[in-house]
Amino acid sequence: MLDKLKDLCLLDGISGDEGAVREYIIEKIGNKAEIKVDNLGNVIAFCKGKKTPKNKIMVSAHMDEVGMIVTYVNADGTLKVSSVGGVDPRVVFGRHVRIGKNNVLGVVGGKAIHNLTADERKKSVPFDKLTIDIGVDSREEALKLVRLGDSVRFVSDFVEFGEDFVKCKAIDDRAGCAIMLRMIDEGMEYDTYFTFVVQEEIGLRGSTCAAFTVAPDYAVVLESTTAADIPSASDEKRVCELGKGPVVSYMDRHTMYDRELYELAFSAAEEWWQEEMTQALYTFPVGA
Repeated sequence: MLDKLKDLCLLDGISGDEGAVREYIIEKIGNKAEIKVDNLGNVIAFCKGKKTPKNKIMVSAHMDEVGMIVTYVNADGTLKVSSVGGVDPRVVFGRHVRIGKNNVLGVVGGKAIHNLTADERKKSVPFDKLTIDIGVDSREEALKLVRLGDSVRFVSDFVEFGEDFVKCKAIDDRAGCAIMLRMIDEGMEYDTYFTFVVQEEIGLRGSTCAAFTVAPDYAVVLESTTAADIPSASDEKRVCELGKGPVVSYMDRHTMYDRELYELAFSAAEEWWQEEMTQALYTFPVGA
C-alpha cells in the first residue's frame, strides 16, 4: 500500500482540479468494481461482496488537496494568488510550486526580510503580500505560460524517515484513498459503495453530492488528521499520537457522530491495534 500512497501523494489535484488523481484511481480499480463518475467529478465505485447486507454501506475519502490559484499577473511577470482550502501562510513562503497545465515552475516570495518593518517581522506573510516568480520579466511573457485561474500546486518529495513515518504533500487525504484501493483489491465480505470525492478542502462539496447519489444507511469516512503529540501540547490536547493506532472521532466542526457507530468503530480500532501489537511482539520479541 505504501507504493500506492506514494503514487497518489505525488499526483497534483487541488480542489476543483482532481483529474489526475481520478484517472489513477479508476485505472487501479480496473474491473474490480462498477464505476461511475458523476457530474462534479466524484468516483462512485460499487464493489460486489460475498454477501448482500441488510443496510447499504458507503466508505468515503477525498481526492483533493490544498493549494493556490492564480488571481492576477503583475507588470513584472510575477503572479498573485489566493489560497484554495485551509493553507497556513507560514508554510508557503519560499516554497517551490507547479502552475497550470504546463507545469510551470515557480518560487513563492515576497518582500525581503531586511525591508520588513519590525511589526511585519513578527507575523507570517499574508497571501495578498505574496508573489510567485516564474522567471520572466513581463506580464506579456507570463501570460504565454500561465493564465488566470490556473491551479498552483506545492512541489514535494515523498520521504520515508524514522520508524514507519512518511512526509509528503496531500497525505490528507490520499491516505484514505490508498486504504480504499487496498480494500477493493482484497475484496469485500459485503456489498460496499466506495466514493472518492472532490472539493472537500473547500467545503465538503463532493461528499454531499456523493452521499445523495448513494443514499447509504451507514457511511464510514477515512480521513487523516493532525498529530497532537508535539512538545507544547498539554495532556488534554494530546488526543492523537503517531504510532498509537487509528483515530476515531466523536465530533468535528460539522458533525456529531452517531454514538452506536462511534462505539463500534472504536472497538474495531482497539481490536485491530491489539492484533498489530501482538504481531509486532511475535515478530520482534523483546530483547531480540
